[in-house]
Amino acid sequence: MWEVLWEQITLVNILSVLLFIASIWLLVIIVKKKSGYMFRAIVFFLLVLLALIYFQQSDAKKYTINDIRLAVFPEKPPEYQYELKRNTRDIVARYSFYGLKPRISLTMDPSGKYFHITNTASVNTILNYLELPGVKSGAKELAYITGSLHDINLYRWDDYPRGILIIERTLCRNRQTLETYNCVDKITIKKRYRK
Repeated sequence: MWEVLWEQITLVNILSVLLFIASIWLLVIIVKKKSGYMFRAIVFFLLVLLALIYFQQSDAKKYTINDIRLAVFPEKPPEYQYELKRNTRDIVARYSFYGLKPRISLTMDPSGKYFHITNTASVNTILNYLELPGVKSGAKELAYITGSLHDINLYRWDDYPRGILIIERTLCRNRQTLETYNCVDKITIKKRYRK
């Protein structure tokens, strides 16, 4: 539960709460006419306001607490077990994970039906582990795009350098902590046919 919370609270959310607190503090100081704290309250309010404006206009607005934690204190990457099949009829490579499967970060669609990949960090960590090029953008769940039930749990990148990248997700359970989380079941790179 906490892991999900840390993946959804962004830096902009935290700065918004700090701005609200700074506004209340400044208002209380003005009402009580405590001139000794006025300068500190104004400086704190302005710093938080400027930081909020800056982060709302930059790419950093997508960063979550978990992303910041991983940047400051990177975790030792776990060892994943997978089976690799290469060069079948229309497939360049297929990685099938078993045992401990890699965790993937997802964002729920406002409708509550679909999960999308908005932050590419977890995907690129897995691709980097497999010594594959990373993706440049997130992806919507394929069922959201096609409307087909067969495309649930699939994500597709047509602009991937080595072909068409398809990630299939599933639910995993950590038996030690009894935690259930979204993880990658298969990564497939298909050949791209030119018309």
